[in-house]
Amino acid sequence: MRAIWGVPVLAVTAVLLAGCGGSDRDSDATDSTAIEASAEASVARPDRDPGVDKYPLGEGNYVLESDPGWIHFRTASGISCGIGPVGRIVGCDAVPSDAPAGTNQTAIEGNRPAVYRKSDTPTFTRAVDVLPEGHRLTNGATRCAVSAGETVTCETVGGAHGFVVSPSRGVLW
Repeated sequence: MRAIWGVPVLAVTAVLLAGCGGSDRDSDATDSTAIEASAEASVARPDRDPGVDKYPLGEGNYVLESDPGWIHFRTASGISCGIGPVGRIVGCDAVPSDAPAGTNQTAIEGNRPAVYRKSDTPTFTRAVDVLPEGHRLTNGATRCAVSAGETVTCETVGGAHGFVVSPSRGVLW
């Protein structure tokens, strides 16, 4: 492997990409009001058996020409989610029933923990294929999977931040 200043090229590329700006869609989500989750829904990185990486990649139409760099998906029950360019933002236009009142999105932006927030417009909903249960999608180092019971799990690099959201329960870290 080639190295630049003693650092493998792959590591340099990852650092450079992590600093890249996202699309204009990133600013749409930033305009939303973030609401911190209740203590019951927010925990330090929960135990996960190998996380979303245990699932195979989903096959289907998850990208749109009108949203370059984004990957979007839906679940069979209608949860709509998206992973922004280079994985700098990830979220779903959905919250569990135990989320704070008035919230309608679950999201992670940058290197911050996941939050429930309110948005006046859907940020992550697109007319794309359903990601079947037991499959995942990846954009950059951020990934999401759909598991049993229409549960969506999304996590950032190394699982540092993430969320699990289902119709009845959510976990943020």
